[in-house]
Amino acid sequence: MQQSIFDALHRQAQGTELLCMLLQEEYALLRAGRPDHVAGLEMSIQELIRQLVRERECMRRLLNGWGYAGLNDFVGRVDGPSADNFLLWRRKLADWEQDCARQATMNADLAMAMWKQSGQLLSHFQNQVAPRERNTYTAKGSWHNRPSTAALVRGRL
Repeated sequence: MQQSIFDALHRQAQGTELLCMLLQEEYALLRAGRPDHVAGLEMSIQELIRQLVRERECMRRLLNGWGYAGLNDFVGRVDGPSADNFLLWRRKLADWEQDCARQATMNADLAMAMWKQSGQLLSHFQNQVAPRERNTYTAKGSWHNRPSTAALVRGRL
């Protein structure tokens, strides 16, 4: 019983450490301006998160099946060096989860800043390309008095 819970906790800790590494790699790719690589890495990150959630749910079912309210309740009833191992891995898991949360926040902030910058740049280009005057020549070379508001396209069949 203890070994099953310890193995699940150990897998979660190692998976969370891997998640931190993937998030750091994602940040490096964002900084390098390689969105095509970021998209592929994002799929791996999402799959790893799904696996970590399934692992946590499995451990919770095991603990509930044996009559424990949670991991703290279980660790409180374990004695000796086994309790120290559980506490060590639980602390490592918590630390890596905090590191992942910080890195994910940094990644989200950087991605949002890049999105805003791209939107502003696109808006600037559109303003540069759009005619300054409402009245312009058409493709046929005739003078066209353009309305100031948007209008539906009309055509004949």
